[in-house]
Amino acid sequence: MSQSPRPKSLALMFILGALLTGGAVGFVAARAASQPVVMATDDRAMRAALARELELTPQQTASVDSAWDWRRARSREIMTVVRPALDSVRDSARVLMMTTLSESQKERFRALIERNQRIADSTAKARANTR
Repeated sequence: MSQSPRPKSLALMFILGALLTGGAVGFVAARAASQPVVMATDDRAMRAALARELELTPQQTASVDSAWDWRRARSREIMTVVRPALDSVRDSARVLMMTTLSESQKERFRALIERNQRIADSTAKARANTR
């Protein structure tokens, strides 16, 4: 009697293992078989890639570039209004997080924030240099 649950447990574990393994193999196969999507990070490269991919004529390219510039200008206008609110929410969340951390965790959290800020600054600087 005491042995009857064991084969059921083993069967269940086998089925679960097979399911997980099949899922993992399927995921890897799908990633290996598909073409990687490479997104350019600088503006000019993205525009050129779009023009190549869509085989745009010079007139179409000029029109798309104009729309791209219009979009960027509107986005910047919106962000000048929204950015302070987003920064406030981020800073408030950080204060709330700090209340639960030990002193050593707070130091590491501050270092993490500083490191991420340096990365964001260098990325913004690189983007500004490519425009």
